[in-house]
Amino acid sequence: MHRQTVQFAVTRNNGNITRIGRTGINQPKTNFKGGSVKWYEDKPKRGSR
Repeated sequence: MHRQTVQFAVTRNNGNITRIGRTGINQPKTNFKGGSVKWYEDKPKRGSR
């Protein structure tokens, strides 16, 4: 996992600081190695008359 975002966080309860720390959002590593992506070809919708 790669750490994507790191921010400083402070938690308060009734005006008192209860926790201080850092937060991070983990994301899986990208395995795309180039090349083309096969896309599904849309078919036009026929009228139901």
